Amino acid sequence: MQAPTIATSEYFTTSDGVRLHYLDQGAGPPLVLLPGWTQPASGFAAQLDALSASYRCLALDFRGHGESERPVHGYRVSRLAKDCLDFLNHLGLHDAVLLGHSAGCTVIWSFIDLFGQDRIRALVLCDEMIAFIKRPEWSEAECRKYGASTGGDEALALAAAVAGPDGEQTLRGFLANEFSPGFPKADIAQVVEGSLKMPRDAAAELMVSIMQADFRDLLPLIRRPTLCIGGRQSHLGPEVMPWIASRIPGAKAVMIDARHFVYLENPVEFNAAVRTFLQAVYNNPH
Repeated sequence: MQAPTIATSEYFTTSDGVRLHYLDQGAGPPLVLLPGWTQPASGFAAQLDALSASYRCLALDFRGHGESERPVHGYRVSRLAKDCLDFLNHLGLHDAVLLGHSAGCTVIWSFIDLFGQDRIRALVLCDEMIAFIKRPEWSEAECRKYGASTGGDEALALAAAVAGPDGEQTLRGFLANEFSPGFPKADIAQVVEGSLKMPRDAAAELMVSIMQADFRDLLPLIRRPTLCIGGRQSHLGPEVMPWIASRIPGAKAVMIDARHFVYLENPVEFNAAVRTFLQAVYNNPH
C-alpha cells in the first residue's frame, strides 16, 4: 500500500466537443467514481483520500457539473454514458471498476446497456432506485423494491420547479431532505453550493431523463462482481439495494447507517466496504 497522494485536476474533450473535468489521485488498478445528479466530483474527496493508497481513483464531473463545461446539449443519461466511454478511451482504461452514487448508477446501467461490460472489472452501486415513476400495474410491494415513489405528473412538476424561478430554493429543499437530521448544516450547505454550479434548466432536463430510466431487465445480464450499498435511513427505503443485488448474479448488498448520501454521512464504513470488496475482486482471477 502506498502513501496517500494529492488529487490533480485534469481535463479531456468528449467525442461531441465538450471539455470535462476529473480528479486523478493515486496509482494502481483504476477506480472510476461517478457522482449523482448535479453533484461534483469533489464530493468524493474522502473516497479519493482513503482509497488512493491502493487504487488510481478517478472522479468525473459530468457535463454541466462541477468544473466541467456547461454546454446547451446532451443532458441525457445515454449521453452521460457515452461521456464515460470517452473518459475510459481518453485514459486508455480497459479494466476499470465503476463506482456510482445515485444517478451515477443509472449512468452505469446505461453504459452497460449501450456498450457492454468488456471494459468493466467490477461495479459498486450506491443508493439508487431502479425505477423512479410508479406505474399503475405495479403493486405497492413492487414499488418498494424498485424505489418507485412518484407519479408521472408529480415527477414532471418537480423537474419544472427545478427549472423555474424558484429552482434554487427547490433544489436546496430537495437535497436537505436527503441527509440525516444530525448531519452538519455547513456540510449540507457545501453540497448544495456544489450542486448549484449546474444550470437549473440543464439539471431539470437531466432529472427528467433519470426519472424515465428503468433498467430492471438489465440487472440479470450483469456478469461482473457487484457490490450494492444502501443507506438504512435512505428515502429509497430499505428494500431497494438488496433487491437490486438479488437480481444481479453473485452480487452482494451492504446497508450502512446513513440516508441517501452514504459516502458523505458515513465515509469510514462506506470506504471500508468498498475496500473489502475490491480486495476480494483483485484476489480472484477473471
